[in-house]
Amino acid sequence: APPCRPMADRSTVFDYCPVPLRNVGDDDSDPESDSAPDDVLETEWPTVSLEPDTFGIAVCSLVRDVFLLSKSRGSVVNHLARLGSTLLMLFMCLGLQVFCLMQVKRFVCAKAVHDIRMVYDRFETVMYRNHTFVHATEPTLERRGIGGPSGPHFDRALFQSMGAEEQAGACRIPLSQPVFFSAVLYIWTLTCIAELRRVKNSFKSLVLQTDTAESMVHSCEEEDGEFVVARLTYSMKLGLTILVIIPRLTITLYLLWVGCRWLLATNNFSDLILNSVALEFVLCLKDVLYLAIVSQRSMLDLESTRIKPANAKEPESLAVFIGTILWALVGAVWVLFYMGWPGHDGLQQVLVEYQWDVHEVCTKWISERFAV
Repeated sequence: APPCRPMADRSTVFDYCPVPLRNVGDDDSDPESDSAPDDVLETEWPTVSLEPDTFGIAVCSLVRDVFLLSKSRGSVVNHLARLGSTLLMLFMCLGLQVFCLMQVKRFVCAKAVHDIRMVYDRFETVMYRNHTFVHATEPTLERRGIGGPSGPHFDRALFQSMGAEEQAGACRIPLSQPVFFSAVLYIWTLTCIAELRRVKNSFKSLVLQTDTAESMVHSCEEEDGEFVVARLTYSMKLGLTILVIIPRLTITLYLLWVGCRWLLATNNFSDLILNSVALEFVLCLKDVLYLAIVSQRSMLDLESTRIKPANAKEPESLAVFIGTILWALVGAVWVLFYMGWPGHDGLQQVLVEYQWDVHEVCTKWISERFAV
């Protein structure tokens, strides 16, 4: 078999070992015979490191300190103190993330949604010569043109009757430039998908791939100065799922929704880019707290704690090589169905029943205002 090839830093990239294996179901026929099937190259992933962040140190402390306490090794006070401080930091991280998300939605996103609804309402009433129907009256009055841009009431010439600020507000609606906006929204979606993949891998490694034990006494194995999490009790798996996996998953999904809503309500192209970058700070809180609060000793313990990989073995196959493209397709489908398209509203609730009638009207305005 080919030798194992070390890759980059173990904290970021895994080692791997390609091993030629026979097809499943092959008999023990002579491999030199012409009828012997071709070998299949299968990668056996070794144990992997925990993520160096607040969630990773929480898993490390819960598993490692409970294991050492059950073995009566080390100071009980020290282990309990680290357990308590780590859980406190975990709750602080989750609390800050939830609080920041709620305040962003309340003070930032809500104001942007309110303003862009007023801008689009004014555009509709002018361009359709007041031939509109009332879509909503609360919390803001929202009217939509009757018949849409292809109907008899839509008059492109009326755009010139709008004031300079009204024209600018209408032409900076993100949906007025759907290709550009979909690209920004897609990048933000991939950012959240990357976090969701890490959550999925953590769940598979800690809950599905790790064997179940009756006691934490047998949970870890020491190999070359490293603690390898080989087994976990049902209660520990349940605790990790409730304290780490579910909150992390929920926050990421909620952040994806709030981020998409805020970006669609951003009535300025430059702010659209800045907002997409600023949103990531909520995801980065787990890294900031880890680097700012965790001691060097705890960081060293985390680096020396290994868990089973999400996939113990991966065969050399087309599905493995291009399977990750499915995540890219999931992101593209989300963007499409969130934005909608002409004739379909989409999942977005910022400009419901958007008529897709701004782009063509603003083509000349864009070319004049953004010319260099």
